[in-house]
Amino acid sequence: MPAQHATSCGWWFCRPRWLQGFATTKTFLVVFGLLGTVQTMSYVYFVATLTTMERRFKIPSKTTGLMLSGNEISQILLSLVLTYFGGRGNRPRWIAAGVAISALSCFILALPHLVYGPGRSALALTKEFHGEVNNTYLQSSIIALTSPICGTAFSERQTQIEQSCTSEDENNSTDGNYSLVPILLVFLSQFVLGIGSTLYWALGQIYLDDNAGKAKTPLFLGLTLALRTLGPAFGFVIAFGCLNIYIDPFVTPTISMSDPRWLGAWWLGWIFLGVMMLVFAVLISLFPHELPPKASKKGSKLQAPLLTQREPEKPGFKEFPRALKRILSNKLLMTNIASSTFYILGASGYITYVTKYMEVQYNKTAANAGILAGTSGLLAMTLGFLVSGYVISKFQPRAKYVLGWNVVTGLTYILAEISFIFIGCPDVLVQGFNTFGEPFNLTSECNAACSCPDNLHFSPICINETTFFSACHAGCQNIFEGPEGTNRNVTFSQCSCAASSFLKQFTDSESFGDLLATEGTCIPECPNMFLWFLIGTYIMHMIGSSGKVGNILVNFRCVDPIDKAFAQGLALVVISLFAFIPGPIIFGALIDASCLIWDQSCGKKGNCALYQRSFYRYYMNVGAAAITSIAVVLDVVVCYMGRDLDLYGEEEEEQPQHKRQIHRKA
Repeated sequence: MPAQHATSCGWWFCRPRWLQGFATTKTFLVVFGLLGTVQTMSYVYFVATLTTMERRFKIPSKTTGLMLSGNEISQILLSLVLTYFGGRGNRPRWIAAGVAISALSCFILALPHLVYGPGRSALALTKEFHGEVNNTYLQSSIIALTSPICGTAFSERQTQIEQSCTSEDENNSTDGNYSLVPILLVFLSQFVLGIGSTLYWALGQIYLDDNAGKAKTPLFLGLTLALRTLGPAFGFVIAFGCLNIYIDPFVTPTISMSDPRWLGAWWLGWIFLGVMMLVFAVLISLFPHELPPKASKKGSKLQAPLLTQREPEKPGFKEFPRALKRILSNKLLMTNIASSTFYILGASGYITYVTKYMEVQYNKTAANAGILAGTSGLLAMTLGFLVSGYVISKFQPRAKYVLGWNVVTGLTYILAEISFIFIGCPDVLVQGFNTFGEPFNLTSECNAACSCPDNLHFSPICINETTFFSACHAGCQNIFEGPEGTNRNVTFSQCSCAASSFLKQFTDSESFGDLLATEGTCIPECPNMFLWFLIGTYIMHMIGSSGKVGNILVNFRCVDPIDKAFAQGLALVVISLFAFIPGPIIFGALIDASCLIWDQSCGKKGNCALYQRSFYRYYMNVGAAAITSIAVVLDVVVCYMGRDLDLYGEEEEEQPQHKRQIHRKA
């Protein structure tokens, strides 16, 4: 390219003079940081809407982990090649291409809804379809969801259910249930997203480091990380808004948002996010190959043109093996990457399933769990990034102190994860449950005459703090549904099992049979537990985020400048292969292991309908603490190996005389 084009904003020969004033480090910092906000918005939006997608397509958590692995598979296959050539090419253009690819992944994620629609089960709960009694599927769906009543002619209803199952098997693609296509579309979107994320994360920070000066890099990293931290908040806000809209915005639901059958418009946010990413792809593509010297600190020896620095080594596959050997033989780099891998592996259960955790443990709705998860750690993480970036840039502590602080952050994570084992709401008392892991005994003397179907959906009702599998299993005789125009809340009365000895221990009433039953599981009271969880999350995020800047600096400073982007690519490969891929699968399996009741439809296993909370907390947090402990040990090794690492380079020569003396004495 012409020399003047290497440091000017624009495309090819379209480089207007007014645009050149934006060719500065600060402008790139703003655009890159806001782009990071949008990127993290998309990831968090996926996490916040994950449980809704699981329930819509009847996907268990273990399968969700496999779907998420698409992101990591693409990073494993392509990260090294992309960062090798992208790090030696026009990095803003490579980043812009990655962002455009990320936008494509958002549109792919909306496809399952555009192809399959809201699903017939969701439509059966709307005013428009509620009165269509001639539709066999809708009849059976309504029956299954509102629970048969003891004494009804079950043989006729059982026939309807079997007919609907036959119809479902013949036309399963219509509703999307049990079809592999939605799962494959999500996997494809994640695969495509991995390509875009690699180019953004690996190349953008290197571009800042090369153009800002090494002493300013910690501050700029802290600022970009802080802007990225705003993404979760906005992502959860968008998720909150979308999930409060029914999955089909053009129909009128007959249930409220608090109903466990409510499905929000999980697909809507992906269209908005895709458009946002396309806008930022255009903006970031306008930046030059390198920023002009006047945009950086004058007189800095580090501001030599980047083209001149990279000129002796042009990108090519011939040099690729030698570059790979250089970074693989770097013990400090590989140990630091290994430490990051175990940290992310240990945190993957919270990263992927944080909204599910809040839903299960603290009785939060999908929408509320999303917004609470976003705001709980936002301020803490933002302050951690900003303060750590400022402190490192301002005071330039020696490497052993920066790396030693990472050990402290790891110990904080472990303490928080252990404390979460004891912070949760009591388990839901379910009739027929004796010991975890043993089958339910749903039939008892009080409901034996009801002949409840074996393949009945889990349609829980609550009687005096005890949850029954369905109104049929509670032996209820009467059903009352609210009038049209309301949320049509359903209650049941004259439930024979209400007088069972199982319930007598919880009430002093003598008229057990007169107790009213309401739809949904009983919700145990635990007013302070969620507050303690939020406090623990704040502390964990505040201290944990303060070590991120130092961790990135190690990867930048322990390799040759030409290999910085390539080292970041290797870090993505290792972390994807050993953390992001197995993490959701491992913790998804642990979560599934705590499931009490699985949703069954036409004899097929779907998502978990009810978890044993105590086991959920134990499996999740003990597993996380054990894995994080390995990361802390590796951080101790990194602290020892990198204790004399030069984090600030030649910028020290430009500092005031008294600062240089302080560093020499230290």
